[in-house]
Amino acid sequence: MIGAVMASDACCTRAGWTEYLACWGAVELHVSVAPGADLDGDVRAFCHDDQKMINISGWMAEWMTLDGGFL
Repeated sequence: MIGAVMASDACCTRAGWTEYLACWGAVELHVSVAPGADLDGDVRAFCHDDQKMINISGWMAEWMTLDGGFL
């Protein structure tokens, strides 16, 4: 999976990435993804909890905006 690599929360904000909660049952990750990312595919994301880039199988997650709305 090729894409930008972010090093911090600030990098994501400056790059215009969108913040979401990626949810699997009782597990939630606070992540940022690049604008226009396909959330139903393989998603390269910055994990705000661990401060590192991760890969997410988007079709397995429920995506929630930070204001509580599900996509």
